[in-house]
Amino acid sequence: MSKFMTVVTNKWFRIGVSILGVAYSIVLAYFDYNVFFYDIEYVSQKEFAIVGAVFSALMCLLFLYTRRSPLTCIYGMVNMVLFFPLLLLDWGNWPLLLPAAAVTLFGFFCCHMNETAKTIFGTIFLLMYILGGIAFFLVMNVFRVTTTDTLIERGVSPSGAFRYYVLDVQNKSTGKLCVYVQPNTLDVDKGFIKMDTTIKKLVKQAPKPVEFECEWSGTKMIINGEVYFDEAKNLAEENGQLVYDIADGSWSYTYFSIEYPIFNTIEDVKGKLDKLADKLSEEDETVTEAGESEAQETEAESETEQEETAVETEEESE
Repeated sequence: MSKFMTVVTNKWFRIGVSILGVAYSIVLAYFDYNVFFYDIEYVSQKEFAIVGAVFSALMCLLFLYTRRSPLTCIYGMVNMVLFFPLLLLDWGNWPLLLPAAAVTLFGFFCCHMNETAKTIFGTIFLLMYILGGIAFFLVMNVFRVTTTDTLIERGVSPSGAFRYYVLDVQNKSTGKLCVYVQPNTLDVDKGFIKMDTTIKKLVKQAPKPVEFECEWSGTKMIINGEVYFDEAKNLAEENGQLVYDIADGSWSYTYFSIEYPIFNTIEDVKGKLDKLADKLSEEDETVTEAGESEAQETEAESETEQEETAVETEEESE
């Protein structure tokens, strides 16, 4: 027993064990990435809660045991930063956020860091969470158009490569209907959670009242009798397998492909400036062409006058 306690209390053994604490930072970074690019759904919320609770308890015990390790101090600060985007982007997902918040705060406050340094970093993190949260709230709830989206219809292409859905978008004006297309094979299934891709392309929208009749004909998506999407143009073959070719700039890759009045105004101004520049360039070309034609006419008139003068001179000499 004494040998066991000697090993357990050994400084270097604790430092070695503290390396395992990086697993929690990796998990946080993993969810940061996925919550930005995927829509996380719970296949079994009970199983996820059990697994999350067990993992969180183990991480808390690990941080408590290795609290004197410099690595645990580093993990405590890094995890505070990694938890911040998860809190903002997945607000309301309490089965994920509550255990993560508990472990993150426990790891930061239990580590044996210099009290002055811990106070300074704690103040920095507190300001980051407060000011960052306020800024995020303003951007997401004040400066963007608030809409209520209702799913009307969805379907999958005959090949199974793409899916579409029709949204009824309610806004402060009359509202509109939007038809989006998504890759259908990029979802990730992890057993008790499923991550649906947020990659999408807006293929048609129109203000209400309007009705869309969507159907697939081979590789083409037809809306109200017109072709609006051809999956053959967005698929490529590599090593005998079909892969998505969706890097043409018309696809959105996150939830943040939403309407911001400020951004829309900037785009409108840029569009008007581009049109004005094109118009000015056309006018410059017209003026240049007119100047060249006038110069040619002047040159032709001068040549004619010279010829007439030469004829008159010859007649006088005769």
